[in-house]
Amino acid sequence: MNIRSLLLATVVVCTATALHAQDPISIADAKKQEFGTAVTKIAGRVSSSVELSNVAYIQDKTGGIAIFNENMRTAVRVGDSVMIESGNLAEFGNTVGAPGTGLTQLDGKDLRFTVIPTARIEPTPRNLSIPLIGEGVEGQLVKIRRLRFVETGKFQANTSFNAIDNSGNDIVVRIDCVCEIGTNSLDIPTEEVDVTGVISQFRGSYQILARVASDIGAPPIEIDTVQKNRTLDLTTWNLEWFGWPDSTRGPDNKDLQRTRIRQVMDSIKADIYALQEIVTDEALASLSDSIQGSYARFFATDITSEQKLAYIYNTATITPVSTGLAVNGGAQAWANGRYPYRMTFDARIGSSTKRIVVFDLHAKATDSATAMVDYERRKTDAETFHTYLQDFYPDSNVIVMGDFNDRLLATNVDEALPSCYLSFVNDTQNWLATTAPLEEAGLSSYVGFNRSFIDHILVSNELADEHYRTYLEAPERFMPSYSSTVSDHRPVTVRLAIDGAVSVDESETIVSTVRVSPNPMSASGMAEITALYGGTLRVDLVSATGEQLALVNESVAPSVRVLVLPVSQLTSGTYRLVVTLNGVVSSTPVMVIR
Repeated sequence: MNIRSLLLATVVVCTATALHAQDPISIADAKKQEFGTAVTKIAGRVSSSVELSNVAYIQDKTGGIAIFNENMRTAVRVGDSVMIESGNLAEFGNTVGAPGTGLTQLDGKDLRFTVIPTARIEPTPRNLSIPLIGEGVEGQLVKIRRLRFVETGKFQANTSFNAIDNSGNDIVVRIDCVCEIGTNSLDIPTEEVDVTGVISQFRGSYQILARVASDIGAPPIEIDTVQKNRTLDLTTWNLEWFGWPDSTRGPDNKDLQRTRIRQVMDSIKADIYALQEIVTDEALASLSDSIQGSYARFFATDITSEQKLAYIYNTATITPVSTGLAVNGGAQAWANGRYPYRMTFDARIGSSTKRIVVFDLHAKATDSATAMVDYERRKTDAETFHTYLQDFYPDSNVIVMGDFNDRLLATNVDEALPSCYLSFVNDTQNWLATTAPLEEAGLSSYVGFNRSFIDHILVSNELADEHYRTYLEAPERFMPSYSSTVSDHRPVTVRLAIDGAVSVDESETIVSTVRVSPNPMSASGMAEITALYGGTLRVDLVSATGEQLALVNESVAPSVRVLVLPVSQLTSGTYRLVVTLNGVVSSTPVMVIR
């Protein structure tokens, strides 16, 4: 079979199957069945995929339904035509003993999905008033006109907001944990606005799930397209017991954890990673060696606790000068000796070279039984460290980053208490707290129990004018079950324009990277595409005779896409995987051998 015939027979998804002869039933008929029933086949258009966490939504002319399958959620895009087979009809978030009060969904280990190779058509939202919202429209994309929000200020992720129509009817507008409205802290509209979203239900209450900025009348989010070779990028990331030998600590699957950390790092492409909770140098070396590019590492062997600090750095842009622990305070300081880990380095960005000192820290955690003692220890450590930096690095280019184990503007211990880090926050003449706006907006870098923003970055006044941007990475947008398989912390990145002002019009040669495995391939194969920048991504598989199969054509943020290639249906020969991002084209040979 050649590529031309595959245009009607093949799809590229994480789980693919040939279409059965049996016609699908309508979504409305599927939802009429008893929970626990196997639904043979339904079909529809995708109304939400990576815009929301955990589930995708599809709809046909009769209704909509949630699909609880992470592979599907991350593989499809809004407007895709999909076929769902062998799903289990289930309910999520219902009141105990009251079936029908939760979200109806399809799930199960046997669920299979197929993307039908036809043009994307985004579903048109159904105009609806609040009194008409009920079971019949659950799972559908709707638009509710002329709503006014009760709350003011900024939207926060993983938070519910209240809106009222002109008749006094109210509806909950839910902002999901990965929704760009919350992760970008968009302003809550103060005037009447039309709200678009998918109708969900939780414990008997219906809510509308806004997906993107335009769903609340805001302009589209501007993707950061400043090329990464124009800035010095540093990322702090707590890797949750990385290198621990068994499942008693950290994620259960250690190989999957390392693979996914590498995928995220390939997406972020930082010059320096300041890491916390690294257990062994062997694990660190394995990670460092696997990252795309030329990376090396430092491991704080002098720290006696099991959780150690480390750096991974890009040898093409970073020349280390020295490393060491910043010993300050007594024997109990910094969780009994887990002192900030210093790296002095020369950064080469563009035509500029600058010497910078970075401190990676992991502050004392809070135990519920000793919360006040732990708070006082963090506060003392911060004050001592502030003085230490004033004494030894008064005029240096300094960056302090890491897991502060508390908020910067307040404390998680008691709202009545001042921040442990007030000595830095109040010293605005010498320090810029680049993560303070993210915390103030209600974002969370810690995604475990009691979410909070506790991973912070401070830059000294010598670097304040060169601060371009600080942002919270969101790997869970393209990575299933992130918090249970990778880490309970998200990465936080700072970008510094040490070579002068940056411009979004500047271009560079490499904007994406591609891994193909195995190569050659016979029965199956995968392509992992890392979009280093946001923009328009197109992926095509091209035969030796020029026949072309379009695999991806969409707008993306910096992210990793994993495609399953239709190898079993290709004839032997050489193909090219052509990746185009923002007009820059790369081609990777793919060998198929029978």
